[in-house]
Amino acid sequence: MGYVIKGTFGLVLFAGALVLFNVKLVSLLETGTCASGNTPYEIAKPCPSGTGTDIVLLAGSVFAGLIGAALFSARGNPPWSSRQFDLSGDFTFGFIAWGLGFSATGATALIAALTDEAIKGSSGAQLGGLIVGGTFLVMGVPALVLSLWWLVRDRGSRDRAPRTVTAGAETGGGSGWSSGFDQAKPLARNLPWTSGGDTGGQIARLERLQKLRESGALTDAEFEREKAKILSE
Repeated sequence: MGYVIKGTFGLVLFAGALVLFNVKLVSLLETGTCASGNTPYEIAKPCPSGTGTDIVLLAGSVFAGLIGAALFSARGNPPWSSRQFDLSGDFTFGFIAWGLGFSATGATALIAALTDEAIKGSSGAQLGGLIVGGTFLVMGVPALVLSLWWLVRDRGSRDRAPRTVTAGAETGGGSGWSSGFDQAKPLARNLPWTSGGDTGGQIARLERLQKLRESGALTDAEFEREKAKILSE
């Protein structure tokens, strides 16, 4: 239940904060340069009503987005699935949130600066939008592309080990674990220094090793290396 609550609330909070930030950013760009308050000089362009609220909401959306991304990252693993979404590679949810947030904001600011007539007619607003858009895209697009590449690469490397283990089950040779373990047992029995002896200790260690490979904790290469160590003792 915690997985669903954290994941859903975190994702909605992050997405909502990102939308709110971009809406208020465009609103402030349309306002352009302005001034408010009691001054002894004449104000060339007073700030319209609600400008202060827009600034507060813009700043608040940043914190809300960070909280949402943190909740989504901390949601854990789905209770209905035995496979854990455990990426031990370079991918992180925080990095993809960074890339997505800056890329979306940069694109929004750039498009608004080039197409919004109110921004074009506001003093200094179009230049500010172009600067914000270009800077945010430079900060966000590389991070977004890199994080997506990490995600695909890490997921692919994690998926290959379980498929190798379960190959015996798909060909009618029983369960994946049994198939791999049954191949290791004759090796242990036929070793000259174990003939006639008790191989229970080695069998138990090979069994634990096979379970680690089945869970994805060990790659095929690591499994073969550790198996060779056990059989050589």
